Amino acid sequence: MKHLRIMKSLLFLLSAVALVVLSSPALIAQDAESILSRLSEEAKEYGSIEATYTSYMVDKVSDFEAKQNGEIFIDDNQYYLDLGDYTIVCDGATIWTYETAVNDCYVDDAEAMAEDGMDPSKLFTIWEDDFKNELKGAVEIEGRKVTHVNLYPNEGDDKPFHTIQLFIDESTMEMVRAVVKGREGTDVTYDVTSFTPRAKVPLEKFQFDASKFPGVSIIDNRL
Repeated sequence: MKHLRIMKSLLFLLSAVALVVLSSPALIAQDAESILSRLSEEAKEYGSIEATYTSYMVDKVSDFEAKQNGEIFIDDNQYYLDLGDYTIVCDGATIWTYETAVNDCYVDDAEAMAEDGMDPSKLFTIWEDDFKNELKGAVEIEGRKVTHVNLYPNEGDDKPFHTIQLFIDESTMEMVRAVVKGREGTDVTYDVTSFTPRAKVPLEKFQFDASKFPGVSIIDNRL
């Protein structure tokens, strides 16, 4: 189904934004495996997370470009993703996907979705089992020296993208950019604008309140 494909791709893509905001200058000079292994350990100390980002989508086939701002909240197996056209909310048991344009909300079982590749517990460690990595070296982005690391999905044919490019600033120890290279000519660039680990996120953030969306159609896909 369309919304399931969207959920899977967006969750993987946004995890690329969050997973490398904190890093170490000493590790960047080493190989990609060392960088990502250390980041896995550091991510375990994040606790609740709040982040904002700007995304730039370029569809080369349709000659279309779009820019939007978004935010993400994560607390253990609960998360909230504001993606502009879509809002995805999960309380650990249920996933709600709200599509703004049509005022529809799809309801899915979180455990079933995890079996299909959407497991929030792997947001910060997706490279351990799901990706090959490659250290590409030093480049510059708008005058800033950054380290370029690529992630390639092991089961590439099942993913809507073939490469995730990560760009890490050695001097500030934060990610400057993540670029997701789509299989069908659509590339999305994510620039992190803020990242707050150990954030105090209210529990109601992880519940979909239908009363705030008058006339919303609830489409329950659970068995």
